[in-house]
Amino acid sequence: MSKDASCWSMGVSRLDVFYRRLLLSKLFIGGWGKPEDLKRIFEFRKVIADRKKCKDLVPKDYPVYVDKTEDNIDCQIHDGFFISPLEHHVPGVLPSESIKARFQFIVPKRWQRNRPVCIHLAGTGDHFFWRRRTLMARPMIKETGMASLLLENPYYILL
Repeated sequence: MSKDASCWSMGVSRLDVFYRRLLLSKLFIGGWGKPEDLKRIFEFRKVIADRKKCKDLVPKDYPVYVDKTEDNIDCQIHDGFFISPLEHHVPGVLPSESIKARFQFIVPKRWQRNRPVCIHLAGTGDHFFWRRRTLMARPMIKETGMASLLLENPYYILL
């Protein structure tokens, strides 16, 4: 059996096989997912493109869990997680590592409600929170009194 034929038998599309030939990295070696899941994602994209519908997809009282809170001189650091709302709207499309979203919420000691919060997404290779907390979030607290929400990349699992 040829390499292309064995890929087909495992459910990988011709597009995936072609794309893999162009890349030298090991990312997405199992393909981009099942075609039916991709169709579900594209259908859901139509829902989130409608601003009126999108704003009601996640309720205001959506559960967020805080595992620990650390008190510092200038701020509090809350470690926590929430279940991705995508898991509720399009069940089964997320890999297990992406279902639970982990975060650190860094709040100044003197912080007022309804103040802006800066959301920091991790770049490639930005493991854990240290770099963003130390180089961006803490200086923002000192300079502007702004809180920060740091999201962890799904495959950089925190234990």
